Amino acid sequence: MPSAGKDKGTKQYSRQNGMGRLRRANIKQAGRLSNWERHDEDAEVFERHGSMGRATHAGEGLVSRFNRLVALGKYGKHPGEPAEICEVRPGLVMVRFADGREEPAAIRRSLEKRMVGVRNTVAVGDRVRIEHSAGDLAIGGIEKRINQLARTDAHNRSLEQVLAANVDLLVAVAAVHDPDFKHGFIDRALMMAAAHGIDAAVVVTKRDLGDPEPMVSLYSGIGYPCLAVDARDPADGGIAALRSLLAGKACMFAGQSGVGKSSLVNACFPGTNARVGVVAEQGFGRHTTTAARSFLLPGGVRLIDTPGIRECVVGGLKPPDVALLYPDLAKAMPRCRFPDCTHRHEPDCAVLKAVEDGEIAATRYWSYRSIVDG
Repeated sequence: MPSAGKDKGTKQYSRQNGMGRLRRANIKQAGRLSNWERHDEDAEVFERHGSMGRATHAGEGLVSRFNRLVALGKYGKHPGEPAEICEVRPGLVMVRFADGREEPAAIRRSLEKRMVGVRNTVAVGDRVRIEHSAGDLAIGGIEKRINQLARTDAHNRSLEQVLAANVDLLVAVAAVHDPDFKHGFIDRALMMAAAHGIDAAVVVTKRDLGDPEPMVSLYSGIGYPCLAVDARDPADGGIAALRSLLAGKACMFAGQSGVGKSSLVNACFPGTNARVGVVAEQGFGRHTTTAARSFLLPGGVRLIDTPGIRECVVGGLKPPDVALLYPDLAKAMPRCRFPDCTHRHEPDCAVLKAVEDGEIAATRYWSYRSIVDG
């Protein structure tokens, strides 16, 4: 294991990924972190030391390990027919081919043995290579993941359950009223997406029940695509804009019960009501089932319907790390007196001053506090 500080600045460890790079891009001077905290998400370190390093946030360590194993041997180089995992449930894996047909496929035992520490070897959204043999299909190869959403397995706390992989967009949905708009819910969903390297957007539904402009201005000003829609109006311009935003992407919808996610999907893609249930309509991950499914919709949209999103918490983060996942807070952080400022009580805290001056919305600051104080 490298000694503390010895590898600092060397070419061997120069590529930083994940939270490590995000930390360094937003502090004035190098923090007093151990080598493993500085380099635990370096590809070279993972190659040399395997699973000894500690992942700094949920999912990133598993993605690195998964991609490293895929790169070894034949798994990422198989010449079979390309397909995408479209359903994973106990005892069943379904794959979708380029022509849209879906068929069950078995997982090679040799591949399962390599993927330790996870409950499911493959996840919805994984890109795979399929072998055809005597009418049976088998997953003979698997490609690297761009990202993934994972949670601790409900039945075995030592295992991770990967809910979805290669997600292009997380859509956080909230209503103007009935139920009331929940800033804390939206902010947590956006933070989760940022932590897992997933683009995010905000959709405000039921705009006929109130004025959505304050919400749209807030999140648009931070840099997130934000749309206000009325799902009951077929001619609503927001529906057309959302349909364009989703085009060609693997998407997930997250929202509390009653905000109208199913209505939103059906407004964007009429005729899908019988096929798309949008599990998350029950709430932000209040499910015990382990089934996950993606639906192919018009425009090349793959809607990923999966339980357990709420359990995809971002663990192991200190307050400055959480703040880095809030773009508006992160923008002010370099002006704080202390590089490890928690933005709660420290003198000369630029974040507190920005809140006082109205540069950071109070709702955003207090949702941050609810996470770091909780």
